[in-house]
Amino acid sequence: MKVLGIIAEYNPFHNGHLYQLQKSIDMTEADFVVAIISGDFTQRGEAAVASKWTRAEMAVKCGIDLVIELPFVFACNNSEYFAKGAVEILNRLGCITHLSFGSESGDLSLLKNAALFLSQETHEFKLSLKNNLSTGCSYPRARSEAIKECLGEKYSELLFNPNNILAIEYLKQLYLTDSNIIPITVKRYAASYYDNKLTGNIASASAIRKALDSEDFHRSTTDVIKDFVPNAVWNLLIKNRGNISSFNPDELYFKMVTSKILTTSCDDLKEIFSVGEGLENKLKESIRIADSLAQLEDALKSKRYTATRISRLLTHILIELTKNDFNHILKNEEYYAHILGFNKKGAKLLKIIKNDKKVMLPLVTNINKESESLNHCQLLLSYDLLASDFYNLLQNKNLYNNSDRLHKPYMEL
Repeated sequence: MKVLGIIAEYNPFHNGHLYQLQKSIDMTEADFVVAIISGDFTQRGEAAVASKWTRAEMAVKCGIDLVIELPFVFACNNSEYFAKGAVEILNRLGCITHLSFGSESGDLSLLKNAALFLSQETHEFKLSLKNNLSTGCSYPRARSEAIKECLGEKYSELLFNPNNILAIEYLKQLYLTDSNIIPITVKRYAASYYDNKLTGNIASASAIRKALDSEDFHRSTTDVIKDFVPNAVWNLLIKNRGNISSFNPDELYFKMVTSKILTTSCDDLKEIFSVGEGLENKLKESIRIADSLAQLEDALKSKRYTATRISRLLTHILIELTKNDFNHILKNEEYYAHILGFNKKGAKLLKIIKNDKKVMLPLVTNINKESESLNHCQLLLSYDLLASDFYNLLQNKNLYNNSDRLHKPYMEL
């Protein structure tokens, strides 16, 4: 039995994702496909364009057999922890034989070499990284320069592209966990990650989100993205038009974050996971002069703090993710598989997994009914529930009716 794993955000699912899925199935001859997707907040710290439940439905309608949520503390995090959480879940399912990921490079051997080197963290690399960080540059930049010094320019150039970075982190986690999962990569086709233009029939997710956030889409006066997503996804986007936004609304989110920063002491802000190097003081100063989310992010940006890191930091403040809690989750290996959706094949795979003694984490389809199986990962669960509540507040949805405790997976049987 071959089971293909894919780690994604599907924010939203588009033709590029469909291309990767079909290519990966052809390459592996997989019998089943399992996707680990981020929840309601993405790796960049932004609210997802649609809820995790809607995005899981998109994935199932487009050929994914089983969709599992990547918990908030990993999903809304840097590439290393994003990859760690997802690979740990895939490993612990006990049935995943292959892992497919996109990359700008397409050269699996080159990506493997970079990942193996980073997993070993040699003295030479650590020293170079430390020296580069001391100049005040961001961690991604410092790491790229360190790799350039240790391995050469062709390896450092890999780290200029976001899909390559994630690919290397996935491979690194496979090495660190001594995983038996076989990695494959599909070279990114057509639009680049940063391309904001809608051309051809494959566009970047950011370009699609930009179109979805336009007034024309919400007024039903355009179908400009129809050619860039599968028909099933387009129908879901239209059906959920009122709840679709790349970040809806900025003003409400900004007020929530402002309230948190104003009412949280500097000592407590310092304990938030992404806050470091005296940034708690700058947060207090900046929040009083910023009139919008964009102004706040601009005020906080620096050589060391990239726009993405600032965006994640603000969401960590909103959800109150602390360094101590995150370290506790890692130390105690708190993992669970929250099922978001499945089809008939996925139901069959779930039955196989549940009967397999090699499974090393609970599978949850109903949080209320299966709460006992989650006793060892209550802290991890609490952050997922809180993140879902805040997302529903941002979307003006009823908290009780849309609670993760009540929501059932999407089923296409």
